[in-house]
Amino acid sequence: MLTVSAAAATPLDRYTGSFDAEGVVADGPDATPREVSCDFKVQQRRPNQLALDGTCWAYLIFSRSVSADLSLDPQSGRITGTYTGSKVGPARLTGQLAGPAIDVLINWPQPVNGHMTADMRIVSLGPDRLRILVTDSGENGMPRVTTDLSLARR
Repeated sequence: MLTVSAAAATPLDRYTGSFDAEGVVADGPDATPREVSCDFKVQQRRPNQLALDGTCWAYLIFSRSVSADLSLDPQSGRITGTYTGSKVGPARLTGQLAGPAIDVLINWPQPVNGHMTADMRIVSLGPDRLRILVTDSGENGMPRVTTDLSLARR
């Protein structure tokens, strides 16, 4: 007889855990990307809700706290939530769960890099690795990666 655990796997399980991250962040439309190190903790608050909390450091001196609260509608795959960590205040997130990726549109409360939106992609690259990419439209309308972080589970 097959039994199902009360803690059955959810589509968001692959994103949970504690992670060390390294990558680059560009603050501003003309900014040169700078290397950062981060510490992230991603927890499921409920079966279809994630809370990502972290701190990133540049040059071992400057730090910034970042967080995202995401909710998944398991029937439609729709993701909604809030991102906190920008200088302009909390941003609204809307998007989809697409296989191993969470693709969301960031809706800033004020222009960031001259735009009111950016794209964020959180991709599961395997059981112990994630990647976070934020892409903005550059001055000429071409996509520009403003955040590229590789996360490794601790």
